[in-house]
Amino acid sequence: MDKRTLLFVIGLTLVLFLVNQFFDQRHTEDLRQWSQQQAAKKEEKLKILTKDVQARTAKESDLPLVMLYADEKASQPLAVAVQTDKAVIVVAWSNNLPSTVYAKGLDSSEKPTEMSLASPKNSPTGEPVIFRQKGATEPLKIGDLPEFGKYDLQLVITAESGDALSSEIFLGEYTDGHLEIPAEKIAALKKELADEKKASIPIFKEALVLFKTGDTYLPVALYNGEAHLLEPLDSLASLGGLVAKSKQKAAVATSQQGSEKYYVIETPYQQLVFSNIGGALAEVNLPFQSKEDQLSVVKEIEFDRDMVEHHPYNAYFPSHPYYTPGGSSKSDFVENPKGQLGGYYPLLRRDLIEKDRRNTVRLQPRYYAANIVSEYPETAELVYEVKKFTSDEIVFETVQGHRRITKTYSVASEAQAPYCIDLTIAVEGDSRGLWITSGIPEVEWISGAPAPALKYRITRNNKPEVTNIDLPQDSLTSTSTSLDWVCNSNGFLGMIMDPLNSTDPGYRVQKISGMVVPSRLVEIDQEYNRFDPETMPGYMLMLPLKSGGGIMHFRVFAGPFADGVLKTVDKVYTNPTTGYNPDYIASQTFHGWFSFISEPFAKFLFVLMNFFHTLTGSWALSIVLLTVALRVMLYPLNAWSTKSMVRMQQIAPDVTAIQERNKKDPKKAQLEIMNLYREKGVNPVSGCLPLLIQMPFLIGMFDLLKSTFELRGASFVPGWIDNLTSPDVVFSWSRPLPLIGNQFHLLPILLGVVMFVQQRYMSTAPKDVNQMTEQQRQQKFMGNIMAVVFTVMFYSFPSGLNIYWLSSMLLGIAQQYWTTKRMNSAIVPQVIVVKPKK
Repeated sequence: MDKRTLLFVIGLTLVLFLVNQFFDQRHTEDLRQWSQQQAAKKEEKLKILTKDVQARTAKESDLPLVMLYADEKASQPLAVAVQTDKAVIVVAWSNNLPSTVYAKGLDSSEKPTEMSLASPKNSPTGEPVIFRQKGATEPLKIGDLPEFGKYDLQLVITAESGDALSSEIFLGEYTDGHLEIPAEKIAALKKELADEKKASIPIFKEALVLFKTGDTYLPVALYNGEAHLLEPLDSLASLGGLVAKSKQKAAVATSQQGSEKYYVIETPYQQLVFSNIGGALAEVNLPFQSKEDQLSVVKEIEFDRDMVEHHPYNAYFPSHPYYTPGGSSKSDFVENPKGQLGGYYPLLRRDLIEKDRRNTVRLQPRYYAANIVSEYPETAELVYEVKKFTSDEIVFETVQGHRRITKTYSVASEAQAPYCIDLTIAVEGDSRGLWITSGIPEVEWISGAPAPALKYRITRNNKPEVTNIDLPQDSLTSTSTSLDWVCNSNGFLGMIMDPLNSTDPGYRVQKISGMVVPSRLVEIDQEYNRFDPETMPGYMLMLPLKSGGGIMHFRVFAGPFADGVLKTVDKVYTNPTTGYNPDYIASQTFHGWFSFISEPFAKFLFVLMNFFHTLTGSWALSIVLLTVALRVMLYPLNAWSTKSMVRMQQIAPDVTAIQERNKKDPKKAQLEIMNLYREKGVNPVSGCLPLLIQMPFLIGMFDLLKSTFELRGASFVPGWIDNLTSPDVVFSWSRPLPLIGNQFHLLPILLGVVMFVQQRYMSTAPKDVNQMTEQQRQQKFMGNIMAVVFTVMFYSFPSGLNIYWLSSMLLGIAQQYWTTKRMNSAIVPQVIVVKPKK
């Protein structure tokens, strides 16, 4: 092997070694980051679990606990007992129980109450025994623990701390007859995370088990921690005849019979209107951006002003009398007889109050947001009781048979992002077949039609994937997809339902007729049927709750899908340590038949527009500057096309002469014309190139205006161009006319005029019609027709699109004028010198 080959082999080996080292180090670093993220996720899980258990574990003051003493002076504590009426139950602490004990805290008096042993005196240690007040003969009331469902139980043991005794309370999760102790999970997780903590799994002695029945806790069982055995009290032979199940039945929430009550929590971003029917969100109203409210990004548009002016009875927020918090107790609620007129955008469809002999449409509670529904209609109409109501939190609770549902809504925490609501749902008992609803967004009229959009996000192979849901004709149910979140939007605004802990897989979409859940738009020019409710159906998304019940946490985003807002929300909730990112920015939807092609162009255009907006502060001027930027970027192609068209104009007389000379032989004329084009370097199809170049950007701008919230309500000339995402309005009238409706739009007409001028200016045909060929006459006619067609087509398009296309055409005319003038001035006239004959 020669030196050159040897050096090549050594060099190649060294390169391969370095490449291998690079990828190996990269793999090691990725593995290290992955390990750190897994550890961080476990730490986060431990924090959440600990916080959850602490919140669900009853406080000593919430339970009917009393301390038993051996003497009347209450100086010798014996054990902690559970009281029901005139009796107490306690775990035997000795094989030789005293016949008399003294219970402190049994009634309001501070003097201990004397109680006599009702159970056998020789009851073995660890068995439950009963003491009664003197003269009491009634059995001790116990609760009824259902065989099916998931419930929280409270385990009470007597704890020894030196010479003192106290109660220690643990949470138990009872699911279909099986009991688990979350404290054991916490201890095991701590031990797994850091073995040096030497966290031990607690071993329970005999504990009395309490179950919440109505508003009180009743004893239901005895739990042996060492044997992991749960024994119902009524099954113990030693308590035969001494206990009886309480005849108190759980209060069943009735359907909507009484008056519906509404409770309002107001934030700088939202007016949240809760209903006691379903404990759900009947309205989500977003305040308009104003001098007083700079945090909101929602702008008032034409429809909002029209509702206030012509249909004020549907422009109150809230739409019904409501309560606001006035203190710490329920009795301090403040009743408000009427909401504010205007000033808000209704994110969700709500009651439509009709006048002039039309029937008012009341939205059924099952269409509210965050309501719990099932195959039984009464589930959606359960009456909830308000347990807590403050300026940033409201708690609802209802009981239905062997099911208790508690909903907790909270807002305005320091770490919370704008337009977000925290929702906690606790289901005790049978939670099979329950779904939570998204509500139905109000209609946004985008380019002449509603534009609802449904999406969901999943994680596949550790990578996020966002999928559009096809709008169903009736309903759609999926039971196999584990979702990160679902999104229900009207194109510009909407709801994102994000389950933060495990729920059952799947989702459901239901189409609801616009007659059942009408949009507020049907009120506008209703006498002329301007907006037909049948063409504006609603779509409601539903997520299944965990069939095993328990506590489920949701984050609800209810607001505008503005780029800045969604990025802020993602930033607030992103956890770099665990790698978690909610990715709400992916909820934005690009509308249009060719959105799969135009979306990259639309995103590119928005980046440029956003840059120009930071400079000008005006979205309309940003569109003009964007057009200029595109003209500059595409200048070489446009210049080549323009030069070719100018050359076409320059050789037009020669083309005409060839056609006249070969009238009887069109094929020969065509051949000579092609040779002339080749000789002069002219491309006859160059006139189509500018339009072809502009088309992807035109479609991209069209989709951008239909999909970008920032442009909604952005004005250019107040009183004329008030909303770049809708047509400009010079004036309007009541009765709509065919094709043009009831509004006069000036921009499309200006666009048609400019297009007509452009066609005439760019034409290569002679000015005199008599000198034109038949083909040139046809081209002129088609150009005029195109100007009319574009005027009609753009008449209902967004004003922002008209500004873009008008600016583009004016710049095209200016570029052609400048290019033509420069090329004509560069032509050197040929001087023919005729020499005289000698």
